[in-house]
This record gives sequence, C-alpha cells and structure tokens, in this order.
Amino acid sequence: MSENENEFEEQEDGHEHEHEVEEALEEALELDTQSQIFLEMRRQNLDLLRIASEVAGFHGPHQPLRSGDLKNAMKTIWDIYSEFYAWIDPEEGEEDDEEDEDL
Repeated sequence: MSENENEFEEQEDGHEHEHEVEEALEEALELDTQSQIFLEMRRQNLDLLRIASEVAGFHGPHQPLRSGDLKNAMKTIWDIYSEFYAWIDPEEGEEDDEEDEDL
C-alpha cells in the first residue's frame, strides 16, 4: 500500500470516529433534554398537588387526620388535582375519560 493510501484510510477513520463521537453527544444531549423535561413535569405535578391540598384544606397546620378521614381527604385532594390538571392539559383529561369509558 502506498503512503497516500495509508493517509487516506487514516483520514477516513478519523472522520468516522468524529461522526461516532458527534452521534454519541447528540444522543446524550437528547437524553439529558428528555430527563430535564421529565423532571420539570414532575416538579409541576408536585406543585399542583400542593395547591390541590391547600384548596382542599389539608395543607398547613391542622389536627392530625384520623384513619377514617384519610381516605376521604385523599379522594378530595385527588378530585381537585385532577380538575386542575384537566385545565392545564385538556388533551390528557380527554384521554383519561376515554380510558374510563372502556372500563
């Protein structure tokens, strides 16, 4: 093999390696972006749940709930949370309604 052919193969290998590195970086960036979106959505859900518990009257200083009251409190909070969530993401609420109808 001539010296020129060796140089060409080395350059080709170098370009392939650069391309692989770029692809790996793009995949990592996409995963990071997806992770950030997921975490932000979870943070928003927690904020919404906190607001729902405040609206339901179960946030802040109050007497501890009795065991029989806990289920009712959670249902009330969930109902309020679900209503708020439907306002924020109406398409999600429609999908949930369709799933409920199938049951």
